[in-house]
Amino acid sequence: MLLPGARVLHLDDAGIDIEIPVDPEAPVFAGHYPAFPLLPGVFTLDAVHQAVLLHADEQHGVRPELEEIRSVRFASPVFPGDLLAIDCVITRAEGVRDVRARCRTGRGKTATLRLQYRDPT
Repeated sequence: MLLPGARVLHLDDAGIDIEIPVDPEAPVFAGHYPAFPLLPGVFTLDAVHQAVLLHADEQHGVRPELEEIRSVRFASPVFPGDLLAIDCVITRAEGVRDVRARCRTGRGKTATLRLQYRDPT
């Protein structure tokens, strides 16, 4: 996982909620706008992806493959020291998982994502 320290708050068949402390000393901040450090969006995408994989493993013992990134919308930045909360609602039908994720910090919404996964055959 690109962001260590994730803590699962809730996990059931309908989804997973996690929190991730964003380490101000993470090496990514040295090169990503040194005068105005912020977490690159790909880290948020990866955090959602890792949450979906954890959910699938815990609930179904499988590792689905990311099939499609349907949408990603960034609303505000994630800064060093933030606590990033990710809430994923996962709908599963016929080997396909539709994921709707909301990401936020203490300042409010940072991103919304919609991803689609396929279970291995």
